Amino acid sequence: MAKPELDYQGIFVAVLELLKEQNESITGLTQNYILEQLQKQYFVSWEYLYDALRHMVKDGKLEERPHPNRKGAKVYNIPGRGIFQIDIFDMIRTRDDIEEDIQSESDLWMADEKSREQVTLSVLQQIATGHALEEDYAQRIKNIASKIADENPIKLIIEAAEWVVNDLNSLADKMRETLKNDPQDAQAVSRQLGFRSAKAIRFFQKLWRLDKGSSKSPAIFYIPSVKQMEIGQKARLNRDKAVERLKERVFGDKFIDVFQIPENTHKAAIGTDASVGDIYVEHRAGSFIPPTPASLLVGAGTMRIRNNSRNYWDYDTLRDVNKYSELDAAQKGLLISPAFRDETITDFRHLRSAAMELRQYEQELRILADKHDWRPVGNVPDLKYPPETTLLIRDGRIFPLVHRLTDYEGSSAPDDVLYGQIVQNEVKTFRRVFHETAGMGMGSAVYSGAVKRPEFSWLSMLVFWYLHVKEKQDDLAEAFYRPPLNDQAVTHLLFWGLSEAKPKQVFSHPRNMLRTFSAVRRFSDIAFTSHPRVLVDSDGKQIGVIDENSQKDWYKYIKQHIAKAQKRFDDHERGIPPLDISEYRDFQHLCHCSAVAMFYSSPTRLYKATIDHNSHFLSPRWEVAIDLSRGNVLESLNHKIDSLSMWIADEDGLVHDEEHAIGGHDEPVQGLPLIIPDVVQEAHNMAMFMRDEHSEHVTDELYQLIRDIKEGKATFLK
Repeated sequence: MAKPELDYQGIFVAVLELLKEQNESITGLTQNYILEQLQKQYFVSWEYLYDALRHMVKDGKLEERPHPNRKGAKVYNIPGRGIFQIDIFDMIRTRDDIEEDIQSESDLWMADEKSREQVTLSVLQQIATGHALEEDYAQRIKNIASKIADENPIKLIIEAAEWVVNDLNSLADKMRETLKNDPQDAQAVSRQLGFRSAKAIRFFQKLWRLDKGSSKSPAIFYIPSVKQMEIGQKARLNRDKAVERLKERVFGDKFIDVFQIPENTHKAAIGTDASVGDIYVEHRAGSFIPPTPASLLVGAGTMRIRNNSRNYWDYDTLRDVNKYSELDAAQKGLLISPAFRDETITDFRHLRSAAMELRQYEQELRILADKHDWRPVGNVPDLKYPPETTLLIRDGRIFPLVHRLTDYEGSSAPDDVLYGQIVQNEVKTFRRVFHETAGMGMGSAVYSGAVKRPEFSWLSMLVFWYLHVKEKQDDLAEAFYRPPLNDQAVTHLLFWGLSEAKPKQVFSHPRNMLRTFSAVRRFSDIAFTSHPRVLVDSDGKQIGVIDENSQKDWYKYIKQHIAKAQKRFDDHERGIPPLDISEYRDFQHLCHCSAVAMFYSSPTRLYKATIDHNSHFLSPRWEVAIDLSRGNVLESLNHKIDSLSMWIADEDGLVHDEEHAIGGHDEPVQGLPLIIPDVVQEAHNMAMFMRDEHSEHVTDELYQLIRDIKEGKATFLK
């Protein structure tokens, strides 16, 4: 007799029943064990169970925990079950974990990025173990390094856009022809066209802002929908407008260049990081209520003095949380209590990300405002006179993880009393950090970021297009849309190839660095889902599009948005009313002037080991913040990149990341070494230090707070 097949609800019930039957002392069950037990009675596939477990974890019905005996493996259990000794940081989530958790919602993300990372790992590990390079991606990329390095990036992007226009239109012609003869085959062509169009939109329209146009603004790069292509519409590019736009977005005359970096003039550098710890509070023995974790959010900063290599830490803890009400503690990103998590939060994943970013921005602001309390690391003297902050390198991207206008005003989660307020605090605090750094002009502190796991590969798309079109490698026809390797691998191979091809130029000075051209993204690029943003008159008729460099236009647009949102609220088409216009001021300011420049760069000295000893590594994507409203943007950008490079060009400016490696493995030894700034590594270590040295103190404070709440002694409950 055939076994009954379980639907999702059936799997949910069966898994919970199985876990309830287990001894309460176990940490949890592996997916394979759960599958084995369920398959004794039901038909359940591995893939279906995996998807169900993922949804149960996301919905809070299950916890995913590290396997107690197998590094990298996971087990599942009912929340709180199997946890008897509370260690506040046993369930710590680092910034990298949180950033990866929501990177799939980036406007540039494509689902194949994870698989590209795995192929990257495989290819480079083969190189490192001495496998032949002939006829594989790595050798092809190395072979073109010296040639593509001298190419003008704007010229390449334009040529790639023209190629994509022809490719999409040719595929659309094929689809229409196939529809006449074989409608079933036409569906496959249609799906392929849809995928290629989506990749082209992300690369050209979202990244480079070659906008699709509006009734009052001609398209720079028009890409019709598949349905529109079915009836004969064509993709088209306005080359002159595209060149004009790319001059605002691309900085650097060469794809890759070698730069001699000045001697380091920084007296010190700052690194920052943030993490989230889930604190589980046991209920009384025999309670049937599964415990909900309180989420403690921690920001951390570290300073390294250059002339004596002394390190100092500054961090926040739970020590001040009892000064706040439960609501205030949550809004400030300090602690999200179980009650709020259970009763009021509808989108905890995004709220946690925003709160974590808030803690890191608050940490950066407190350092920039000289409100820090630097503590010595090891046997070094106290720091009586901290040097001026001239360089700040954060772990992760510069822009907020939660950044949409709908998130900022809370309309994306209208039933959540916390969500909009926390996102507003996150964005407003970022605006203050931006103002204290990039917004202060050339003499201000440089605000930069090291992105360990970039969410989108854009350089690799150009490189594989170059191989296919310029080098006439016909087997790579799909590689622009599906680059086999990610940006970190491609830049490493290009830097390696250029170092071998031109050693005299590359190694001409010990402080030389290899660097790609820079891609600039505005805050407004990610604040809205589509572009350009249009302006309308009182009758709703389009009168033009926003000049994003005009503060006046942004003010008009926000007023227009408020009026439209208020009408939709009055018509019961929107869950909450808009904010007062003054509350949009920080968001509007960021749209007007805030941007980041993204690039890849490594000291040339590292490639001597690659050439001589086959030693391979990957670099982060670097970012620097720039204010587009201040003077000569190119001059300012070059100054900031040189300032960051001064530190990472030093012999001890970069270290191997001790906690992470590329390739999806938990242990760095299993992946490829990732080099990161020393101060970023120290900031991460500080979070570990808090776990090891201060968990007892913080846990005691939390328990005292909980006891006060239960006994009615907490003043904010009266």
